[in-house]
Amino acid sequence: MSMIEYDSPASFRGQLQRGRGAAAHRASTAPDAADAVYECVITDTRWDRQVDQRDSYLAGLIVRLDLPLTPIQQHLLAYDGQDAEPVELALQVLAPLPMVGRLDAAAVLRGYAIDGPHWSTALEAIGDSGAMRLPAIWDGLADDVIANRDDAQLAQAIWCDTEPWTTFARSQPRVRRIIDELRASRSPGPARRDTRPEIVAVDNGDLIGIVAAGGSERRRALEELGRRGDRIVFDFAEDPGLRNMAGWLPGIPQALHHFGPAALPRARTWIGSDDDTLVAFGERVVAEVGDRGDAPVLLAALHRAVVAGNWCAAEVPARGLGRLGIHEAASELMAAWEGTVHSLAREAFLDGLRGCAPHEAEAVAVEGLDDCEPTVRQRACEAAPDTAAVRSRLRELTADPLAPEVHEAASTKLQVLAILTRGIT
Repeated sequence: MSMIEYDSPASFRGQLQRGRGAAAHRASTAPDAADAVYECVITDTRWDRQVDQRDSYLAGLIVRLDLPLTPIQQHLLAYDGQDAEPVELALQVLAPLPMVGRLDAAAVLRGYAIDGPHWSTALEAIGDSGAMRLPAIWDGLADDVIANRDDAQLAQAIWCDTEPWTTFARSQPRVRRIIDELRASRSPGPARRDTRPEIVAVDNGDLIGIVAAGGSERRRALEELGRRGDRIVFDFAEDPGLRNMAGWLPGIPQALHHFGPAALPRARTWIGSDDDTLVAFGERVVAEVGDRGDAPVLLAALHRAVVAGNWCAAEVPARGLGRLGIHEAASELMAAWEGTVHSLAREAFLDGLRGCAPHEAEAVAVEGLDDCEPTVRQRACEAAPDTAAVRSRLRELTADPLAPEVHEAASTKLQVLAILTRGIT
């Protein structure tokens, strides 16, 4: 997780670091907006780089503020370390910019893909972003990249079934040969019949044996026992000896889900224990299927997680409180929305607010239309109020090249609003 020291969530820089829509709304008037955007591109303020999104969000701010790319290019040219991570986000931000008319980004990205020390990371950004469709990036790129690399370098960079390599292979014999060799080396050999029985065909006794033995099938065995309603799942949940190094037992949450309300009595006893793993299992159950009597437990869990900055843990009680419509959670959920540095968690906090405080959720949703996370934007499309400004933003989102994941949600909301308008008139 990121070790960045984040600014206050009330400040423009703090909101930008978190990828919030509030920063996008303030950017045109913030005096330090340009420097802050460059800082977030170059420093990378994502809390979890595996899941938190920033590429299209920061690209959109570069377009909105009409920022030159020189600082980003200088960063790419200056960095010569072995780890690609310090240039990864910068390349990902450059990749979608040509699709909204910034051809200067195409030149920088293409040049780095040909000559940069982390050229394969640039190619991944091109392949993932859809920039392959643009002649300014694509025409002749394969020839230039392949000419600058020997077979060992290509083999180290190539992933057989990913772009742009699959397309390169059609016109580049060296790439095609390397991909064929890599596939052959990874092949398990002659096809063999999988002798493992389907998990649904295994009797309960053998499933219990699989759980006790451990291994890759344990998770599936636990889930299947839960699906069958075998209450031994509860005993497995309570057994510390089955847990992994992180203190977790994968498969238990899914197994407990199958029990539904039948898991509540045991789950409520876990919440009162001093076993943190059992407490977490229990809170998941009451969040999913508990009643309003479980609200104090969920409120306490949300408060603990927010105070500790344990944003992943905060998602479970947030959704549970929203499902139950506990209005008392609204202020804590709002604090979580504003303060979280794990941008993906805002989806859960918006879900919670929609159930606990619909009016407050509408205001949050207006901001969420410009969030860095596509899933938050999708939820925001559903929850945003019917105003002229919202309709205008939704129309923009239906065709925004930087937000393809949101097109459908924005179109659907506009259709719903049109139907409601006709119904009123």
